[in-house]
Amino acid sequence: MKKKYLTIGDLKRNAFIVAAAACMGLTSCGSNNQNEEWNTGEEVAVPDGVITELTEEAPDEWKITDERTTAPGQSMAILKYNDGRVDTLQGLELQNQMQALANNQQVYQQGGFGMSSVLWWSALGFMAGRTTAPRPGYYANPNLMNNTAAWRQNVQTYRQQSTAPRSGRSGFFRGRSGGAGA
Repeated sequence: MKKKYLTIGDLKRNAFIVAAAACMGLTSCGSNNQNEEWNTGEEVAVPDGVITELTEEAPDEWKITDERTTAPGQSMAILKYNDGRVDTLQGLELQNQMQALANNQQVYQQGGFGMSSVLWWSALGFMAGRTTAPRPGYYANPNLMNNTAAWRQNVQTYRQQSTAPRSGRSGFFRGRSGGAGA
């Protein structure tokens, strides 16, 4: 039986493949002082919370009557019923309600002025993951949306900064500038 030997070209190719695989398994192939870049960078501040007041104008017809910012982690929905009752959703109860809304698109895509639809189109819905602008029709006074315009921008910035790499570069290709000619 005749043994096959690798040619010099194959040996170089195989060595390159092993070296590339080893580098790609590490964070980078650079020295430790170059890796310090990954540990630096601005901390992304958590945006403020928001308080949304919903008022029932007729049976199961809700409008947003107030929105204002609050401390992070203190978000709540204040529900003012037509019969004079007032209820508050906050903490885990509010989080579960917003998660259920985010998972059930039919509720808020059907439109209408039910509590769930109006809550989804409020600032709380934006905080829960809605990426589109609020709908003025859900507000008792469309100028109320201006109360949280800067807050919505802060949430958007937070989303972008918390999902992007700190330095804009990552792993093996961190030293390359990109593009076909680079």
